[in-house]
Amino acid sequence: MALDYESIGKRIKGYRTQRNISQEELSERINAGPRYITKVENAVIRPSLESLVYIANALNVSSDDLLHDNLTVSTSRAGSEIHRLLLDCNLDEQKMLSRTVQFMKALLREFGI
Repeated sequence: MALDYESIGKRIKGYRTQRNISQEELSERINAGPRYITKVENAVIRPSLESLVYIANALNVSSDDLLHDNLTVSTSRAGSEIHRLLLDCNLDEQKMLSRTVQFMKALLREFGI
């Protein structure tokens, strides 16, 4: 099975922008050249396993979160619909949606649904 480097790049970009980290800052965090992240996010180059681990650590996510589209089995919740929605939100929207989901969960449990 070939890895989908385009989806990996999109995930990296999603987490990076969600955390307000520039491409330059991320490349500095992983000790890479200034254009490296641009090339990875656009699937121009294929990052090594070591680079993916560095990127995951710099973004404070699991490697599963970056690779889950390529995995048959994953413990990550990154593929969930809610997770995909949250990736497309700013911080205020994420907080509001998180509180709403927590409230709904409590209601469901209270009424045994």
